Amino acid sequence: MHIESRFDIRLPFYLTIATISSFLLSFFLLQLFAGLLVLVWLFESNKNKFKAIDTISYVFIVFVLIRILSALFSDYPDSSNQIYYKDLLFFLSFFAFGYYLKAFDERKLRTIYYAFVIAAIIVACVGLAKFLTGNTERAESFTSGYATFSSYLVSVIGFALILFRLIKAKHQKLLLAAGVVLMLSGIVTSLGRTNIVIAILIFIIGIVAIKIKARYAIALLLLAIGISWFSFQLNVNEINKRIESPVQLSDRDVLLSTAKELFLKFERPIIGYGPRTFHDVFTNREQLSDKGVGSWHNDFIQVYFESGILGLAAFFVIIFFPLIKALKCLRGCQISEDRKYILIGAVLGLVGLVLSALTAGFINSPVLSILFAFFITTVSVIVYPVIDKTTKADN
Repeated sequence: MHIESRFDIRLPFYLTIATISSFLLSFFLLQLFAGLLVLVWLFESNKNKFKAIDTISYVFIVFVLIRILSALFSDYPDSSNQIYYKDLLFFLSFFAFGYYLKAFDERKLRTIYYAFVIAAIIVACVGLAKFLTGNTERAESFTSGYATFSSYLVSVIGFALILFRLIKAKHQKLLLAAGVVLMLSGIVTSLGRTNIVIAILIFIIGIVAIKIKARYAIALLLLAIGISWFSFQLNVNEINKRIESPVQLSDRDVLLSTAKELFLKFERPIIGYGPRTFHDVFTNREQLSDKGVGSWHNDFIQVYFESGILGLAAFFVIIFFPLIKALKCLRGCQISEDRKYILIGAVLGLVGLVLSALTAGFINSPVLSILFAFFITTVSVIVYPVIDKTTKADN
C-alpha cells in the first residue's frame, strides 16, 4: 500500500528526481526544487501526512526541537537565529522526502535511485575536469569546495555499487563500472585523506555485499589509481605539498585543543551555546593557518557545543537508530530484492556520510544536510512501509 497524493503523482516524482540530481551541480536548483517539493507536501492532506510519520520521524522531530531550543536560549542570537532560515529546508525536506518516497511504487523508487547515482557520476566528472585543467588544486564541484565534494561522493559510491544488483543489461553495468571508477578518482584527487580511507572501506563492504568477483573489484581499483596518477601528473601543486608535509593536520590540532579547553570549562553543557556559534566561541583564531575555518571539522563536537548533551544524544539517536533498524530489517524483513539493495545502499551512504563527518561535517551544510535527510528517509520508507490497518507490521 502506498500513500496517496492529492496531486498527479508525476509532479512530486519529477521534483524528487530534480532535487536529488541537483546535489553539487547547482545550489540554486537544489534550493528551488527542494523548496517546490516541500511546498507541494505542505498542501497534502494532514491525514495522509500522519500516515507517513514513523518512529524515525519522531526521533528527527526531537532532534529539531532540541536544535531550536538551543537557539532560543543562545547567548549569541544573531548567529543562532540563522537556524530558522538556513536549516529550514533541511528540516522540511526530511518530511517531504519521507512522504513521497512512501507514495512511489517500486518502479519509481528504482528510477529515483538511478538518477541519484547518475548525478553523482556527473559531479565526479566535473570535479575531475576542473582538476585536470588546473582550475583547482583539488577536485571539487561547481558549487562547493573539495571537502563537500569528497564527502558527497563517499556517501554515494555505496549506492553506485549496489546498483550492480539492480540492473541487468551488460552495457549498463559497464557504464556504471566506469562511473564507480570516476567517483573513486574524484575522491582521490580531492586529497581528503580520511575520505579516501572511508571510500576504500565502503568500496570493500559494497563489493562483499553484492558479491562481485575479486578480479573485477581489483580492476576497478587499478583503473581508479591509473586515472588518479595521470591526473596528478597534470596538476602537481597540492600533491607536492602533501608529499613535503605528510603529517600536516590542516589546523585540526588547533581545533581539537581549543575544543578540549572549551569542554573543560563545562559551560552550558546541557543545551549548548546555540547553532552556528563557532565564530562566537572559538578563542584561538590567531593560531589557525587558514583564517577562513568556520566549523569544528567534526560534527559530533559541533553538535555538542551548539546543542549540548541533549543535542548530541539526539544526534546519535537519529544516526544510529535508522542504522540499527535497517540492519535488523535486512536480516528479518520480507521485502523485495529491489528494496533490499536500496536499503543496503542507504546504509552504506549513511555510514560514509557519518564517518566523513569525523573530519568534516554535514549538519550545517546546506547540501549535505539534505543528503542526510534523504538517506534516513530512504531507510524509513523500507523499514516502516505504509500498511493497511488490518495488516500487522513486521517492524
